[in-house]
Amino acid sequence: MKRHRPYLVGGATALFACVAIASQPAMATPCTNLQMLQLEHTTITSATDNTSGIFVVPGTTPPTTITGLPPFCRVTATLTPSSDSSIKIEAWLPESGWNGRFLGTGGGGFQGVITYNSLASGIKAGFAATNSDLGTGVSGCTPLYCGSAGNMGNPLAIAFGDPAAPTTGLFGHPERIKDFGYRAIHLMTVRGKAIANAFYQQSARKAYFAGCSTGGQNALMSAQRFPDDYDGILAGAPAFNRTHLHMAGLYLWQDTHARPPGGSSRPAR
Repeated sequence: MKRHRPYLVGGATALFACVAIASQPAMATPCTNLQMLQLEHTTITSATDNTSGIFVVPGTTPPTTITGLPPFCRVTATLTPSSDSSIKIEAWLPESGWNGRFLGTGGGGFQGVITYNSLASGIKAGFAATNSDLGTGVSGCTPLYCGSAGNMGNPLAIAFGDPAAPTTGLFGHPERIKDFGYRAIHLMTVRGKAIANAFYQQSARKAYFAGCSTGGQNALMSAQRFPDDYDGILAGAPAFNRTHLHMAGLYLWQDTHARPPGGSSRPAR
């Protein structure tokens, strides 16, 4: 038995060495280090490298996959400028080939989700890109609905994502309305720039914003309230007069439901 002891001891040493190596955490990267970044009223919820070239959009059934992506650092964060705020943002940062520019992107409708296609288009063009749910996701809002009487079993409403149960949306949440109106995009911009600066160890040379519909509203509000946030702004089809816009929607709904099929509630000319 003594004759085999050196081999037994050597085998045990090798085993413990393998266990020790296997138990060590993965080596940190410039991206994963961002999880420790401290920013005001901000919680970094994740910072991960994506080198697969694909991204599966969270919460999609069947899964929606975005392909052809360059290696990038994906950072997710929650911003809480008020006690009733919960603004979700994401920053996608190309790990090589960064063009030195920052791109803020807008959403559509009542948002409530991250617009991943905008982020993907941004990093494919070499930008450090950001997007936000505008702080309405915490109220159960989606691009199509923000407060609802429930779908009441209507197949068309169900297909468009109308929730089954009634929801109040932003009613009774003035701080979340502020987030939706202007604050979410401004804070997304400020925090997004800080995240990009920490990742690249330098500031972006230029910053641009692009959005359509509600994103156009985001663009105009940025230009009006925070002109120093961006060097250039692209506002497409902006939803800039919310009072008139939503009253027009109510008028069309009433006109549609007040007339029999094929008829019209409008007076004859």
